Amino acid sequence: MNIARPLNFTFKGHLQNIYYTNDAIDEQHIKGLMSRFEQMSMAMNNITPLLFVIDYTKSQYLVMTDSCRIITGHHPQQLLEGGMPFLIDIYQKDDFRIYNENVFTANANFLKLQPQSEHHKFVFSYNFRVRNSEEKYIPIFQRGSYITSRETGLPLYSLGMVTDISPFKKDRQIYHSIEKIEESNGIITKQIIDENYFFPYAEDKLLSHHERDILCYMADGLSSKQIASRFNISENTVANHRKNMLKKTNTKNVAELVSFACKTQLI
Repeated sequence: MNIARPLNFTFKGHLQNIYYTNDAIDEQHIKGLMSRFEQMSMAMNNITPLLFVIDYTKSQYLVMTDSCRIITGHHPQQLLEGGMPFLIDIYQKDDFRIYNENVFTANANFLKLQPQSEHHKFVFSYNFRVRNSEEKYIPIFQRGSYITSRETGLPLYSLGMVTDISPFKKDRQIYHSIEKIEESNGIITKQIIDENYFFPYAEDKLLSHHERDILCYMADGLSSKQIASRFNISENTVANHRKNMLKKTNTKNVAELVSFACKTQLI
């Protein structure tokens, strides 16, 4: 496959790049997937979750189940006819920036490092906000997989499910994960390969004064029990502060957190 321009692994860049390629996939395979999705939709009698199939080569939806109306208030036909431009229009702009530049990029880079024959085993999850028919933004959670090009390893199709998480999602951070699901001898195993937290608004990523104080004691090697005693709080509260700081700094453990804090002069 010859591409006259350098690949751009943002989501928008991918849509532009793939437009100029000749990648294709077995149409019977896609029709079979679509038939299965439609059967699942009817079986669930229009209840959540929403199921979808996206053809990136044409920037359009191939499947959008009726649960779209329940979750967003938009008729499925609006997305089927409007395609990616309609989705991008109702996507909360700051959340889309994170998806375009961080989430999709992380997914594409990850896939490039994996054997193409293994791509169907990975599930990519993240949350974001969309504007519903009442002009209000609602948080939704998406889980899905990609059908990728045998040549480039990049997504040609996306299929998955979407659920409304507004009853319990109140903050603005975006959670992203990559999970590997395998079946062997009838046993299904799941493994989280990567987790990330992104913050569309810089102020949400700032550590509070209290968190910085706790971080200083962590850097000095104090245990959670000792820190709790210093601040007259419970060990569970210290653990919650630690968890929040790991999310805000996108670090995996206390050692990474302290190292990050020292490098960025947080402490």
